[in-house]
Amino acid sequence: MSTKKAVNDTEEPHEIDVEDAPEREAQAPLDHPDLPTSPPIILLLMVMAGIVADWLMPINFGHGWGALGLILLLGALGYAFWCMQLFKTAGTNVNPAMPSSSLVTEGPYKYSRNPIYVCFLIAYVGLAMLADAPVMILLSVGLFFLLDKYIIQPEEEYLEATFGEEYLDYKNTVRRWV
Repeated sequence: MSTKKAVNDTEEPHEIDVEDAPEREAQAPLDHPDLPTSPPIILLLMVMAGIVADWLMPINFGHGWGALGLILLLGALGYAFWCMQLFKTAGTNVNPAMPSSSLVTEGPYKYSRNPIYVCFLIAYVGLAMLADAPVMILLSVGLFFLLDKYIIQPEEEYLEATFGEEYLDYKNTVRRWV
């Protein structure tokens, strides 16, 4: 038995089949990548894991490399800000939980499809150096893996579905990381 209902009281009533709504929803493409969590949340969790790892295994190299860490951290933040400005100029969302309306292929995006995530890694290493937490630097491998597998791969699938050949051409000419 099929149940039908009017969609909206302000429009002329028309009927839709409610029973096949889940099937239609499953076939409809997502308007954003299907990510398990927000990328900054992953970064924050890895920073917390690095702090715990450094507390459990305190290895110190001295504060001499803190200045380099500060330079890396500030440089990564500045570079990420530039990337976000490019998204704003292109009129698209930097937040992967929101729809993408255009591809950004200028500036750092000529050399990396994911310069913001490269900034995440550089900032993470810079923070570890600034905090004199060498064990935390080792965890940057885990951050790389999490970003690559759980954030970048679903984003790329979404961009392929959304932009088709335009994204595939870009993907074939620009590397994922650097």
